[in-house]
Amino acid sequence: MIFILVALNDIRKGFRYWPLLALGIFLALTACNSSKFLAEDEELLVKQRVVLGDANQVDNRSQLSYELSGLARQQPNGNFLFLWPREYIYLSSNRAKDSTRFDRFKRNTLGQEPTIFSDSLTQLAVDDMTAYLKYRGYFNAEVYPEIDHYRRQRLGLTYHTETGRRTFIDSVAYSSPQADIDSLLQLTLQKSLLKKGEPLNLTQFDLEKERIGRFLRNEGYAFFSNTYFDKLEIDTFQQAGLADIYLQVLPPQGGGVHRRFQVGSVEVYPDFQAGDFFSPYGTDSIVQGVQFRFRSNDPQVRLTTLINNIFLRPNTYYSKEEIDKTREQLALLGIYRFVRITHQIDPSNPNVLNFVLQLTPNYKMEFGVDLDVNYTNRLNNTNSNLIGLSLSPTFQNRNLFGGGELLSTSLRAGVEFNPSFGSSDNPFVNTVDLGAEANVYLPRFRDFGLYRFLYNLPLTKDKHLLNERFYRGLQDRATTRFSLAYEYLLIRDFYAYTLANARLGYNYTRSATSTYGITHLALDILVPSTQPQFDTILAENQFLQRSFGEQFFVSLLFRELSYQRIGRANRRGQSLSITGDFEIAGLEIFAANKLVNALRNDSTVFRPRANASYAQYWRFESNLSYYQTYSPNSSLAGRFNLGFGRPFGNGAAVPYVKQFFAGGANSMRAWAPRGLGPGGFVDPESLDPENNLRLYQTGDLKLELNLEYRFKLLWQLRGALFLDIGNVWSLSPDKERPGSQFLLRRRESGTVDDGDYFNQQSFLRQMGIGGGMGVRIDLSYFIFRLDMAVPLRYNSPSFSGDRRTFLGDVDDPRTILDEPVLERYYWNQFERFRLRDITFQLGLGYPF
Repeated sequence: MIFILVALNDIRKGFRYWPLLALGIFLALTACNSSKFLAEDEELLVKQRVVLGDANQVDNRSQLSYELSGLARQQPNGNFLFLWPREYIYLSSNRAKDSTRFDRFKRNTLGQEPTIFSDSLTQLAVDDMTAYLKYRGYFNAEVYPEIDHYRRQRLGLTYHTETGRRTFIDSVAYSSPQADIDSLLQLTLQKSLLKKGEPLNLTQFDLEKERIGRFLRNEGYAFFSNTYFDKLEIDTFQQAGLADIYLQVLPPQGGGVHRRFQVGSVEVYPDFQAGDFFSPYGTDSIVQGVQFRFRSNDPQVRLTTLINNIFLRPNTYYSKEEIDKTREQLALLGIYRFVRITHQIDPSNPNVLNFVLQLTPNYKMEFGVDLDVNYTNRLNNTNSNLIGLSLSPTFQNRNLFGGGELLSTSLRAGVEFNPSFGSSDNPFVNTVDLGAEANVYLPRFRDFGLYRFLYNLPLTKDKHLLNERFYRGLQDRATTRFSLAYEYLLIRDFYAYTLANARLGYNYTRSATSTYGITHLALDILVPSTQPQFDTILAENQFLQRSFGEQFFVSLLFRELSYQRIGRANRRGQSLSITGDFEIAGLEIFAANKLVNALRNDSTVFRPRANASYAQYWRFESNLSYYQTYSPNSSLAGRFNLGFGRPFGNGAAVPYVKQFFAGGANSMRAWAPRGLGPGGFVDPESLDPENNLRLYQTGDLKLELNLEYRFKLLWQLRGALFLDIGNVWSLSPDKERPGSQFLLRRRESGTVDDGDYFNQQSFLRQMGIGGGMGVRIDLSYFIFRLDMAVPLRYNSPSFSGDRRTFLGDVDDPRTILDEPVLERYYWNQFERFRLRDITFQLGLGYPF
């Protein structure tokens, strides 16, 4: 009845609310009732939650509530595409006659077996939650369920918890009847994870057992395991709310003592192959007590490389850490497919372990090829879209000089063309991209004196300028990198440039989740050439002209430091990853120029030759990525991107190739690359659909926030709903791009009489907002991605649907300074929305 009244009213008003009406009718038609498929004594669980009582007794309530909810034995069903109940799809296609392939597809892929409420499963969940709370130190915890019955055989389930008072640790004591074990326990007690004054959490007890077991195994007790720990004794009778903890290490079963082992013989087979157990091997060399046995007379790897990555030595105590380090370092060489380390007790001495290392060589040479396909969309112009193809053959040599050196080379040949077969204005071949790169990685850290010098510089009496842990980590886990690269890019009728560079640096894998990249010596040469059509653009855009030219990027001591930390998901399915990159060029040239000028008492500027300059700038960019997994089929991803850069010395601007831009497949997806900003400035070229691939708007500062909800559709097809917020800005005033400067507060400029008035808004008012949806095809090795986005809010006001930066169509521009009036003109009104207003972005992989 309601929809009929709305429809009649809408017809009377000329179909003004037809989208809302259509949505309402659609929802009404898709309403589903699952209860008609249930038996009379069955009820469908549609809602479930955990409620924590004792608000003053529980810290981090949301975390504890989430952990308890994961212990529930039953979970309510979800919806397909937020609309259709998945249990309804399952039940409606689960009849005896529903046996077609399509029925099975609906039932097994789109549907979900209904969650029928069960008393027994509910009681099991209550028991699990109670035990878990006691495990966390709430010894008086109680959990009881409450059932709410709804219409149509549906119910909701609430688990109420009363945690009671939590117990805290008062003292910790370790002991063992074996004297040597007991002394080691007292030695490691100060590093215990169970600390006085901390809440009692038996999860920490499990971690503490792991820590002590690892410590003892590194001290020679090779066969010590967590089964030798006695049950944890908790004494809570001394004082209410406090517990004394006692942990004892038991002797081995059957009596005896825990034996402490030494390393006996160490035999290494560097060219071992499966099935070679009966092949003859000879003892070719003994280095530092380690025996190397070769099958062939032509060793492929130098012994110095192997011995530097093997940390087992005869007559030392067994250490699990040294074994793991040996296995890891040998694998990192990249020249072995398999690294197998075995040990056995010496027949003549039961306290000695003999080790055998079997190293199966990898393929020395490897060839590969990558094919990349991309699509670039021109707004409002379906006849000028571009399709790009790129072919990249690669070659690797995993043992270049016999010392485990890795040579990695790649070539790239790409082209973008116009599928409409072009015209004089739109040539068939639009872009040509050629490149070559070669990298040589040495397996160990090669210090050329810089790090040793920094480490020896005293910061305080007990500290060095370079952190000792970082320096030792570089020596143990870093690889040395030499790089050469060349790139040629041609954009027809506009410009071309060649970029050659050389690098010397290090890759440092600090842990399984964090890595560093350090570049010291670096030289880049950028040589552009322009066509008359682009010269016209340069003449009108002084900012672009200052940053686009022949330049030398020189760094002698330091160029770049990058850091990446990949977060691991916690119990709530949350993870946080961080990347950061700091780059500086021309610092040594700047210092030398200052020194020479001081000696000469003049202001001469070093230049390589006429019309060229040394780039002098610094640049920083970081990404903070957040992931929340709700279920195997749904997740939320977020990214915050911050970047800024500044010239220094004689640099007029940050080089164009190092500036920030917004727009494109991995940025603000509702805009073309370099089509948004900077600030409140709108490039007139971006309003011309024929030109939106020729945009050059960049800035010194970038702020961007991206949110994306990802969900499974069917088969390997994934869906996404996304929202992008951000822009770029210049850090200095720019008269040619009014409104581009980053400001914390609004500023007025210009005059009213000559019509040259402009109102500079704060950076918050210049944020662009875009949204849309996308589909992904997940083929495991790569992901095809198609995103469809529209601008929701522009970076500058729009009057009567016209995207202009100056305040025309108003009698007095000062009347627009009223904030409520101005804000509504920023938003897309969708009054003339057409399908071709959607921006299509095609890419490979996820955008973040």
